Amino acid sequence: MAKVAAITGSSSGIGLETSLLLARNQFATYASMRNLKKSDELLKIAAKERIPLEVIQLDVNDDGSVSNAIDTIVKENGRIDVLVNNAGFDLFGSLEVLTIEEIK
Repeated sequence: MAKVAAITGSSSGIGLETSLLLARNQFATYASMRNLKKSDELLKIAAKERIPLEVIQLDVNDDGSVSNAIDTIVKENGRIDVLVNNAGFDLFGSLEVLTIEEIK
């Protein structure tokens, strides 16, 4: 039985490459991203290589989105063996000028 991996922030960069690496090593891979419109490149590679990779919507800033993604993965596989929490964003500015909402 294949290990099940969930990766956040998979639309580009480290998340995309990590998703491909795990799928290429036969992990049942769930590449998650906030905006599914950015999944074309990843899905093309996965289809071409015939690797076990699915794209799933997940916005780490939305508790409901996180719960839905986890529930879907666990319902389909019974578990998650590996989590790579890669999602993030840049925020530039000095602490003195940023609001608490921006920092959160």
